[in-house]
Amino acid sequence: MKQNSSDQRVGFHSIESILIHNPEKIKKILLPANRDDSRIMALTSLIESKGISYELSKKISQEPEAIIKKESLASFQDLKKIISERKDNNPLILILDNIIDPRNLGACVRSAAVCGVDFVIINKHHCAPTNAIAHKVSAGGFEVLDIFHVTNLVNCIKYLKENGIQILGLSEHSGEVHYEEDLRQPTALIMGSEETGVRQKTLEICDSVISLSSNPYFKSLNVSVATGVILNEALRQRHQAKN
Repeated sequence: MKQNSSDQRVGFHSIESILIHNPEKIKKILLPANRDDSRIMALTSLIESKGISYELSKKISQEPEAIIKKESLASFQDLKKIISERKDNNPLILILDNIIDPRNLGACVRSAAVCGVDFVIINKHHCAPTNAIAHKVSAGGFEVLDIFHVTNLVNCIKYLKENGIQILGLSEHSGEVHYEEDLRQPTALIMGSEETGVRQKTLEICDSVISLSSNPYFKSLNVSVATGVILNEALRQRHQAKN
């Protein structure tokens, strides 16, 4: 029976991450029957240590696959509960708006995981689905982050602002550069697609709109690269503030 792509995970990083962080989600793992190298042996040992069933399959050639139990997506109500219960009052949040390519979506989540973002908010109706491709590119990032899918991003942003979180939208058309912004305070950063960027109605309710480049001749970056740049700047400022 063909699986829905949202119920699959493909690739070593993605499957290793879910085995380590959320093994209870896994129904079954398929391993390529033609591989017996150290990478596949290490994965097999991890699978066995978790008590997860697996099969050797000739239908897949190189990368393992996992079948995942159906799960509901965390919503705006879940986000409100998390924020109300958080003891840390200085969160760093990534908001993804209008990210159409699942590869870019996954790459942004990967950058967020590496940078230790507190949680990610995805505009459910204006972003790519979190399918097997997005999960693979994220290299397991979806498994280590709190990720919320919201249907009304404007209301969500208003709620964040009411809770003392500054909202910064990224746009190559802005004259304000990112390193001049104070990212040490509670902050939500909004990223959009490289073609059309963050939607205008979203930018209109931001506290500030900033750019990543002061180069007047070339400002465009891939959204996943841009996400890494701005998140690392936030980490740099916060690290300096502690020292």
